[in-house]
Amino acid sequence: MSHSRTVTPSSMLPELVELFKRQLRQCNLESDEFCLSITDMAYNPLYSDACVGAALDLGAEAVKVTLPYTKPLPSKAVGSAILESDLIVYSTTHTLHYSEEICAALKAGKRVLMAVQPLHTLFRLKADPEVILRTKKAAEYMKKTSQIRMVSDAGTDLIMERGNRPVLAHYGVADEPGHSDFWGVGMIETAPLEGTLEGTMVLDTGDQMFYMARYVENPVKIIFKEGRITKISGGLDAFLIRKHIESFNEENAWMAGHISVGTDKRALWAAQTLQFPESGFSGGDAESYYGNVQVEIGSNNDVNFCGKNESRAHLGHCMLNTSLYVDDTLFVDKGVFVPEELR
Repeated sequence: MSHSRTVTPSSMLPELVELFKRQLRQCNLESDEFCLSITDMAYNPLYSDACVGAALDLGAEAVKVTLPYTKPLPSKAVGSAILESDLIVYSTTHTLHYSEEICAALKAGKRVLMAVQPLHTLFRLKADPEVILRTKKAAEYMKKTSQIRMVSDAGTDLIMERGNRPVLAHYGVADEPGHSDFWGVGMIETAPLEGTLEGTMVLDTGDQMFYMARYVENPVKIIFKEGRITKISGGLDAFLIRKHIESFNEENAWMAGHISVGTDKRALWAAQTLQFPESGFSGGDAESYYGNVQVEIGSNNDVNFCGKNESRAHLGHCMLNTSLYVDDTLFVDKGVFVPEELR
C-alpha cells in the first residue's frame, strides 16, 4: 500500500507527550524550571499541547500561549512571559527567532527550541548524542577560520569572509544557556560578512531547492559578485529561482545570507519525494543531510547569525558532492568530513 494517513489526529497526543518528554530531557529541563510553549491559531495545536504535557510530567511548570495568525507579536505580556521562562518551545508559523523578544531572552541565558517539522521528522530526527557531539566538534573547527571556500566538480567555486560572525552548532536541542535550536536539524552554520561572497554556485542534478520542495533537474549556474546575485542561468529551475526572488520585490532578496554543512547521517536526501504519513515536506532532512553544503539567499539578521541583511526571502540551496575549505585546509571532501572524529 503506497499511501497512509495524512493528518495528525488528537489520538496521537499520548505518543507525542512521550516524544516531547524525551526531547525536553535533552534540553535539560529541570523540575524547578518554567517551560513556555508558544503556538498560533493556524498551527497544529497538538505540538504545543504535547509540550505542555511533557513539561508537566517532568515536574516543571508550563504554560501555553496561542498567538493570532495574521498579527505580529502582541506588544504586551508575551515578551514578559518569554523573559520569565527558562525554556521556550515554539511551534508556530511566526519566525520568532527574528524577534526582539527571543533575542532578549537568549541574551538573558534562556533556552529556545523551535519544533515545526512534520510529525515523521520529529520522530525520526529526534535528539541523538552522536549528532550533538559531531555538530559541536565541527563548529569548533570552523570557529578557527576566517575564510571559507566551496568547490565542486559541477563548477561551484565560491569564497567568503566570515570575519567575526558566529559559527552556529544546531543539533536539535536547546541544552545550554543562551542557545537557540531547531528540532530535526543537525548542521553547522555561519554568515559571510556582507559583500564578501564571490564566485559561482552550480546546482547540479539532484541538488535541492528545499524552500520549493524541489530537486534540480538540469544544472543551474548562479553568479555572485560582492555578495549579490548578478546572474542566474539554466533551464526551468533557473527560471523558477529567478521568478521567486523577483516576487519579494526587495534588493536584499538577491544577497547571500548564510552557508551551512549537514551533520546528521540519519537525514534522508529523498525525503521530499516520499509519501510520508504526515503531509508537508521536511526541510530538516535537506539541511541536515551529512556533508551536504548549503548556500542560503536572503535574510541573515536573526538572533543566531547576527548578520545585517534583512529580507523576507530565506532560500536554501543544498548541494551534494561539494568540498569546503577553511583557511585553505580541506574540511569537507565531496560530502565527507575530513577530520576522523567527525566521520
